[in-house]
Order: sequence, then structure tokens, then C-alpha cells
Amino acid sequence: RDDEAVRRIEVRTAPVAKGAVNLLFIAPAMALFGVFVLLPVGSAFFYAFTHWDGFTAPRWAGLANFERAFADVVHLESYVHVVLYILGTLVFEVTFGLVVAVLLNSDRRGFAMLRGFFFSPVVLSMSAAGVLWAFVLDYRTGLLNSVLKAVGAGDWAQPWLSQSSTALLAITVVSGWKYAGFYMVIFFAALRRIPRNLYEAATLDGAGAVRQFFSITLPLLRQNVLVAVLLAVTGGFAGFDLFFTMTNGNPFGATEVPATWIMKQAFDKNQLSYGIALTVVLTAVVMVISLIYLRVSERLSVHRY
Repeated sequence: RDDEAVRRIEVRTAPVAKGAVNLLFIAPAMALFGVFVLLPVGSAFFYAFTHWDGFTAPRWAGLANFERAFADVVHLESYVHVVLYILGTLVFEVTFGLVVAVLLNSDRRGFAMLRGFFFSPVVLSMSAAGVLWAFVLDYRTGLLNSVLKAVGAGDWAQPWLSQSSTALLAITVVSGWKYAGFYMVIFFAALRRIPRNLYEAATLDGAGAVRQFFSITLPLLRQNVLVAVLLAVTGGFAGFDLFFTMTNGNPFGATEVPATWIMKQAFDKNQLSYGIALTVVLTAVVMVISLIYLRVSERLSVHRY
């Protein structure tokens, strides 16, 4: 009977002991997460409700920073600019990357080298790419305008980064040059998983390349397209370094995006609490858009299958 009682106690205490061991193992990771993630996030929310320049003691301000954010015309216009930028990246990055992946989806000699060349801009840092293209698009000594003048198309030469009508488009094109190869790799890997017999059967049925793309390729890449669009949208809202190195929000605020405006308010004007409040607003916007997008894409996937 004593042995039976001991066994019962061991059975009852075993889950508790196992749980304690599990907590012991995850404690270091949770401590790091709390110190480097939860604590900064909590501090940011606190300082967003204060007046603070980063040096003096913070003073409670309530919702003043958020009221100012929604009355700040430049801040609101920055979201218009970043939405236009994101729409452009969906064309120059995601769509173009998909087209190139389909065109280079072959084992022919030289195609692997072409894929490598197309992917090569991805390994370049965004800041370096911005500085490089700022020189290329320079009005007086830039390579683009020099080539246009050399081929007799001098009328097409423009101050690409110095006029409101072309600055945002120029940055969007440079972003496409930088990241289209990234999406090309994603789609190329997915294309390799599609059985070749589907295309052979479609060819026997008389379907051409365009029909095969819309009837076979695109439906089977549905999940990859959804992920790529989500990456482009969230990455677009976080865009900063390319805008900072190429135009820094100029000309006349035509390329001002939330991240550049946050940096100017927080560090150029020493209004750190207001910059933090703008960051909280940006985080909330990205979270809401991401959740809505995931919800809609999940429903579409369920209805699809």
C-alpha cells in the first residue's frame, strides 16, 4: 500500500515537475524578450503620452501628441505618398519579379547566370543603392541624363529627384530594381514545385503560354503571391533608407513618408515624444492592415478550396 501511495504521488506531481522544468528552460529566452522587446514597447507607449525631448524629465501630455498627429498635414500626406509607393512596388517588385521568374524558369544554358544577375541587387544595402542611384539620376552629371543627351534624346532629360512629378516615381523604380530579384527567387522556388506534366497536358489540349500562366501557374502560386504582397505592403510602410539617401522627403515634401517624418520630428527637432507617438500610430496602422489582409486572404483561400 505504501508503494502504491508513492506511485500515485509521483504520477500527480510529474506534470508539475515537468512544467517547472519547461519554465526553467524558456526563462532565459523570456527574460531577453522582456528586456529587449516588451520593455521598449511599454516605454514607447508611456513616452507617447508625454512631452519629452530626450534630455529633460518627461511631462504628462495625455492625448496631445496623437491629436497633433492627426492634425499634422505633412504627416497625413506622408501616408498618401507611402500608399502610392506601395502600389508601385506591387508592380515593379512583385509583378515584375513574377514575370521574370516565369521567363527564367528553365534549365537552359545561361539561364542560371541570368537569374544570378537579376538577383545581385538584392545583396546591396538599401543605403548604398540609394546613394548610387542618386548619382545616376543627378540632373547635371547623372548617367541617365548623359545617356539621353548622347543618343539625341536630350528633351527627355529631367531633374528626376528635384521635381515633385518624378521624384516618388524614381524612388519606386529604384526600389523595384533592388527587390524584384528577391521576389523572383520566391516565385522561382515555387515554380519548381509545379509538376511539369500539367503543362504538357495543357500543351496537348492546345493551351498557349499565356493561357497556361493564368490557368495553371498563377492559381498554383496563389499562396506565394499572397505572402509576397503582404511583405511588399509591410515593407513599404517601413521604408526609410532609400527615401532618406535619395531625397530625404524633398522636393517640397513630395517624397515624405511616415518613417522620414518621424526621424525629422524626433531627432532634427528634438521632439522625441511626438516622434514616438507617430511611431505608435504607424505601428497600429501596419498591424490593422496586416490583420485585415490575413483575414481576407484566409477567407479567399477557404472559398477557393
